[in-house]
Amino acid sequence: MPRLTLHKKVLFAFLLLALLPLGFLAAYSANNLWLVEDYLRRSATEALDFQASRALVLRAEMVADSVADFLSRVEADLFDLALLEPDAEAYLRFYHQHRRSVWYRSGTNREPVEVRESIPLYQEMAFIDPDGQEMLRIVEGEVSTDLRDVSDLANTTYLTEDYFLQARRLPAGGVYVSPVTGWHVGKQEQLAGEMRPEDAVEGRKYQGVVRFAAPLYAPEGTLQAVVVLSLDHRHLMEFTQHITPTEKKYVVFPSYESGNYAFMFDHEGWIITHPKFWDIRGLDSDGRLVPPYTTRSSPEEVARGAIPYNLLHAGFIHPNYPVVAREALEGNSGVVDVTNVGGSRKIMAYGPVFYRAAGGGTDSIWGGVTIGAELRQFHQSAIETSSVIQQEVTRFMHRSWLLVVFTMGVVFLAAWRLSRSITGPLERLMDGTRAMARGNLRTEVAVKGDDEVGRLAQAFNAMAGELNHRRERLMKTLKALRRSRKEIIRERNFKQTVFENIETGILTLDGHHRVTSVNGPARSILGLGACEESLDLFNYLQDWPEVIEALRPALEQDVSRRWSQYLQVERNGRRITLRLTFLPLLAPRSSGRILTVEDLTERVNLREHLGRMERLASLGRLSAGIAHEIRNPLTGISIMLDDLHDRLLRNPDDQALIQRALCEMERLEGLVNELLTFATTAQSSLQPGDVAPVLRDILFLVQKQCERSNIMLDEDIQEPLPRFALDAAKLKQAFLNLLTNAIDAMPQGGCLEVAAARVDDHICVKISDTGEGIAPDRLPLIFEPFYTSKGEGTGLGLSITHNIIADHGGRIEVNSRPGGGTEFILWFPLG
Repeated sequence: MPRLTLHKKVLFAFLLLALLPLGFLAAYSANNLWLVEDYLRRSATEALDFQASRALVLRAEMVADSVADFLSRVEADLFDLALLEPDAEAYLRFYHQHRRSVWYRSGTNREPVEVRESIPLYQEMAFIDPDGQEMLRIVEGEVSTDLRDVSDLANTTYLTEDYFLQARRLPAGGVYVSPVTGWHVGKQEQLAGEMRPEDAVEGRKYQGVVRFAAPLYAPEGTLQAVVVLSLDHRHLMEFTQHITPTEKKYVVFPSYESGNYAFMFDHEGWIITHPKFWDIRGLDSDGRLVPPYTTRSSPEEVARGAIPYNLLHAGFIHPNYPVVAREALEGNSGVVDVTNVGGSRKIMAYGPVFYRAAGGGTDSIWGGVTIGAELRQFHQSAIETSSVIQQEVTRFMHRSWLLVVFTMGVVFLAAWRLSRSITGPLERLMDGTRAMARGNLRTEVAVKGDDEVGRLAQAFNAMAGELNHRRERLMKTLKALRRSRKEIIRERNFKQTVFENIETGILTLDGHHRVTSVNGPARSILGLGACEESLDLFNYLQDWPEVIEALRPALEQDVSRRWSQYLQVERNGRRITLRLTFLPLLAPRSSGRILTVEDLTERVNLREHLGRMERLASLGRLSAGIAHEIRNPLTGISIMLDDLHDRLLRNPDDQALIQRALCEMERLEGLVNELLTFATTAQSSLQPGDVAPVLRDILFLVQKQCERSNIMLDEDIQEPLPRFALDAAKLKQAFLNLLTNAIDAMPQGGCLEVAAARVDDHICVKISDTGEGIAPDRLPLIFEPFYTSKGEGTGLGLSITHNIIADHGGRIEVNSRPGGGTEFILWFPLG
């Protein structure tokens, strides 16, 4: 029997203790690898499905955001249209300038043709008076002669539209947006003999509109008109009609049967864009809304396709349809599994359309967008990935078994000699590795020897020290970054607050005179919109040619020089005073500038008003002094002339001369009295009262004078009017001055209108005539003392009237044109 040496014992023990566990480990690893394969396949499938779902949701959100932006642009177009004069040429130019491309099918069912065409955004445009009568109407690029009274719903295009009544109730700046409105398209009308919507090229198309309507108010608060833009429904269809979740991304018309299509619904759950036109919200021939598809819909209605789709009523098709509608209308997005009417199982992503019309309510969700993907196609990438994983794991297993066999041979030959010299150091390295994994980066492994294991231990210790050092530096850097970030955010917020809340308008320009930023006060002063991108300064200020002319020379100067100029411009009949200043940017190596704009109109008007008051006060003091100095001698002269008149009873000619002198003296005394009245007008004694009886007393006094002058007197005085603090005697004097001037302005007769009513928190009194009118250059002078356009008179009447109205806290407005009469509007505050 051969003697077993230690080497053989060790070899036999190694074979027993190493190869047997190695075989067991190989079998165990193979089993675990199959488990890992199954886990990887499931994880990859879930991950890919999640990524695909997320991508589908993001696409739905992007489409919904595009729809919201588009609706906002239509609303902006409505406000632009409201600024235009109701002129057919201007409206037609507006109509042709606003266009957008559509992609649709033409040709025949057998030979379809794809067409891309730029068509107008709006089917109709209308300008409607406050009573609902259309004053101007553009229909498909033509000026319509059929002008309707749309306050009667039966006269509207679709027989039941109430957009005019809705818009008339809105405040200034409000916009009413109607639902999608059009005649319902039946199933057979769209299919026209075909079996599928994607094959029906020649069938009837859905045609509808979305009405955008806004009221226009006069400065005094009365409704002037309602402006209406009717958005062509085809432009809404463009957002969803071409979407497909396949690799093609976009198609001219999607496949309904596959489930790979998108549609849009409104805030009431109605579908408003869809490949099946009979699913879209529509009206019957009498203008009534076709009821939605429900379990109560008759088989005849289903066959005929008279079943528009409302998601909130579609739970019987699939319970997730109402869930999608409610979630989207609450502002949420997501993805659900559904089955459509055609039986196609699919994944449907949805996103809300965040849009709210200006002044049109508190609901900020206009509707939602959904994108569907057929279930099998949706999971296709996950299935393919799972198959690849299975193939790779199988290939790996084959290589692994070959490696195990090879390893067993290597172990048999050499591994046993290294086990004892490696096991101890490796254990210590493993312990150190575990300690580092738990966060102890100061771990060191004590290993003696200069072999590979010893050098590995030294490298491990060096790595641990370097990691610890880098971690400490990283923590310090992170703390410094956090402090810097807080300081930067605080400084940015401070500058942004100052920039937006300072009263001075600020525009920053780069070296090429392009506007890089504009604060809110600048947009408010100049009435400009936001500067979304860098625009040339002159293009941005194209509505202010006076400002451009003033800035042009300054832009040619050195950017380091400071420049300032005052500028007066006329806007909407109002004179505006602006102060323009150029300042250099202090940024290093910057060639830009800062343009500041200040509105000094109120300050200049106040200065002019104070100057006028000082002139009137000085004139009053002067008038009072002159009147007192003249009055006493004038009285003495009158008495002496009267006595002389009595003595010359025998000389009639001399008496006549003296009589004429006395008349002139009386006229001169009247002038003195008016001067004293103007100069020494007592402070009004204001008591609560009604202005209507005061007006009627004055009208009774001038009624006979109007009859003698062939003037028709027209009264429109509301009674009772709210009471306010007034001085009846002074107001009678003011009204009498205005009525007398009006009668004098109509020597050949005419019409004198007097009206009084409450307007908001003021009493408004209007006195208008059909006389000669006042020239524009004379209007600023009519309230100046001693200014008169008559051949006689002192010119103090309107000055006294102005002072009386001012004592009551009111104001006077004058509208007049030569040959067109004059209107005085008196405003008295109720407060």
